[in-house]
Amino acid sequence: IVISDEIHLPAGRIRIRKKGSAGGHNGLKSIIAQLGTEDFIRIRIGVGDASGDELVDHVLSRPAPEDREDFAHGIRLAALAAAAILKDGPDSAMNRFNALPPKENT
Repeated sequence: IVISDEIHLPAGRIRIRKKGSAGGHNGLKSIIAQLGTEDFIRIRIGVGDASGDELVDHVLSRPAPEDREDFAHGIRLAALAAAAILKDGPDSAMNRFNALPPKENT
């Protein structure tokens, strides 16, 4: 199970996938290259979007104070999702977590 950031999700939201492309994510590209396959479970944690030159700073810097609660919530959800994947399998975890709006209690 790989956990990564995702700019195409709002902060605090997660998405589970059983396999797939890197979608432009350099960290996932590296993992795919090392494993030689796209066939691994990934949990993506939303960090919100930034465009152009700001993207690298947005992804690599600390969250803004007003976003920290949402980020912390996304991390908690990702940990719960990873445990659910191990306990109940990825399909069950996807059904449980992929549709949750940010800050939904699980």
